[in-house]
Amino acid sequence: MKLSPEEQEQVKLFGPSKFSADGFLGNDTRLPHEIITEDEETVVTLETTCEKIADFLESSFNKAEAAFGDTIEIKPGVSATYFEARGKIPSPYRGDGVFQKGETIVTDSASGNTIVLTRLGINLIRKHHFFQGHGSRYRIDPKRALAYCG
Repeated sequence: MKLSPEEQEQVKLFGPSKFSADGFLGNDTRLPHEIITEDEETVVTLETTCEKIADFLESSFNKAEAAFGDTIEIKPGVSATYFEARGKIPSPYRGDGVFQKGETIVTDSASGNTIVLTRLGINLIRKHHFFQGHGSRYRIDPKRALAYCG
């Protein structure tokens, strides 16, 4: 499939860089707008919105950050720990600005599965409905986000 110049530029911005290491797409071969469309369909089946999911995630992130590295309980069976990191990362969307690099690891104790929250990742969901590509360290599956933080 031949990509338009705009699509080529978008793939470049979402790919690996000196700021984002592995990029925002992981091993997903779909274009960002294709990932967004599929995740938006999932969000509709969950009877919620991307904004509400972002609110849940941001609340969990903020609570963990306020605990200064201590693990806290988000809800029964789900814990979160904030890890501070130096530096900032730019959004792959031009004009969105830059975001602190700290991250919150949210863990489901029953399964041991985790999601990794960042300020940028939450912004991407809230503003662009972009949950990131499959295989990305920072991919947040909408179903898991609701189960852990909702």
